[in-house]
Amino acid sequence: MNANDKDFIALFCRVILFYIFSSNSCYAIYNITSSHALSQGQTLVSSNQIFELGFFSPNSSANTYVGIWYKKFSPFTVVWVANRDNPVTVADSPSSLTIGSNGNLELLDRNRNSVWSTNVKIRSNNSSVAILSDYGSLILKDDTQSLWKSFEHPGDTFLPGAELGRNVKTGESFVLTSWNSNSDPSVGDFTFGVSKTKPPEVAIWINESKVLWRSGPWAKTKFTGIPDMDTSYGSLFNIVEDAEEGTIRLQYNWDYNNSDMIVGNLFITSTGVLTLEYKKIHEGGDWNTDWVAPATWCDIYGTCGPFGVCNDSESPIYKCLKGFEPKSFEEWSKGNWTGGCLRRNQLSCDKNTTGLASQRGKNHGFWKIDNVKLPDLYEYEIDYSDKESCQKWCLNNCSCIAYAYVEGIGCLVWYKGLIDISPYDAEDLFLRLADAEIGEREHALENVGDISTCID
Repeated sequence: MNANDKDFIALFCRVILFYIFSSNSCYAIYNITSSHALSQGQTLVSSNQIFELGFFSPNSSANTYVGIWYKKFSPFTVVWVANRDNPVTVADSPSSLTIGSNGNLELLDRNRNSVWSTNVKIRSNNSSVAILSDYGSLILKDDTQSLWKSFEHPGDTFLPGAELGRNVKTGESFVLTSWNSNSDPSVGDFTFGVSKTKPPEVAIWINESKVLWRSGPWAKTKFTGIPDMDTSYGSLFNIVEDAEEGTIRLQYNWDYNNSDMIVGNLFITSTGVLTLEYKKIHEGGDWNTDWVAPATWCDIYGTCGPFGVCNDSESPIYKCLKGFEPKSFEEWSKGNWTGGCLRRNQLSCDKNTTGLASQRGKNHGFWKIDNVKLPDLYEYEIDYSDKESCQKWCLNNCSCIAYAYVEGIGCLVWYKGLIDISPYDAEDLFLRLADAEIGEREHALENVGDISTCID
C-alpha cells in the first residue's frame, strides 16, 4: 500500500467518524423507554416541533442540566429544568436520561449514579414511556394514564396549559421559583403564585414569605390591581376554585395554533421581576417584552406604609390618606416612608368599642377615594350582596375602617392598616373618617382622587 492509499484511508475514516458523531449530536427522538435512553447530544422533541428537551450548560457553565426549551428559537430560551439543584459536573459527564428498573424517569451520570428521578410509585409490571407534549410538559406515562408531569413541578416559567395554585386540604402549592442567576438554575430567592386570601390574588414573594408585589383581588375576569388587564390580558388568565377538592388554580391560556404563530412566555427573573414576553415562532431576534411587575417604585409592596399612598406620577411620590399624617416626619424627610401614617383625629369607635356605631351618635362617615389599587389585608363579606348593604354593614361596625364594593367580587372590608395603595383606573375605596376630617374640604391635597362623595 503506497502513501497515497494510506492518506486516502485515513481521510475516509475521519469522514466516517465525523458523520457518526454529527448524526448522534443532531439525533432527535420522540420518546424515552427502558430500552431507549436519551444521551448527551440527543434531544426529545414535541410532535408540533415547538419544544425540545435535552442537555445544556447555561451561559457556558461547567455544569450540565436536563431542560426544556423552545426548539429552533434564538435566543436560546429554557423554560424548565429537571435537576436544577443537582447539576452534573464535568467529572461525572456524560450523563443519560432513561427509564429505570422501577419505571421512573432517571438522570444517570457516567457511573450510573442517579442524579434526579421522577420518584413516583409505579406498578412493578409497568412499562413506562416519557414524551414531551405539544405544550412543553415532560410526561411519564403508561398505557392507560399519566404517572408524572413536569407541569406539576413548575420551574421559573409559567407555560400555557400549566396551572399554578394551592390545595388547602393537602397543603400543596404550585409556584414559580426564580433561578439564582442567569448561569445558575438552582432555586433562587423569588416565588410567584396564588395567595391564600379570599378572593385570591397572585403575588411575588421574597424567600416565600415577604410580599414584593401583589396583583389586587381577582374579580372573575381580571385582577383589579393590574392596569389595563381588561383589554390586554383578560383572556389570558383565569382562576378556578373547587371547594370540594380544596383547590384554587391559576390557568394561563395561549393558543399555539393562532394564525400569527405567536408564543407567549411568562417567567420570573432571578431579580424577582415577573415578565411577559412574546415572539413569532418562525422569526429570529429577541423576545418582545409586553409587561413586567413590579414596573415602578410604587408597584413594590408597602412602599409608603399603612395608610400611605404611592403615586409615581407625582413628586414626592408619597402622601398620607386624608385624615392621616406621617408616623415619623423625620423618617419621611429622609425618604423612608415604610412606617406609614397615623390618624389625626381619633374615631369615637376607638374611644368606646362596645355596641354599634349607630348607637353612639353620628360623629364619623366615609370618604370616597376614586380609582385606586385596593389595599391589602381585606376580608370578604359574603352575606352582603350589594353596595348599599355593604356600606350599611361597615358603617354599623366600628371595627370596619374601610369598605369597597367590587363588581365580580362583592363586599370587601378592612379591619387593619390600609397598605399598598396606588392610584389606578381601578376601584373606589370608602375610608372611615371623623366628622372633623370630613368637614375639612380644603385639605384636598391629601385625597388620592377627585373628591366626589362623602357618606355620612
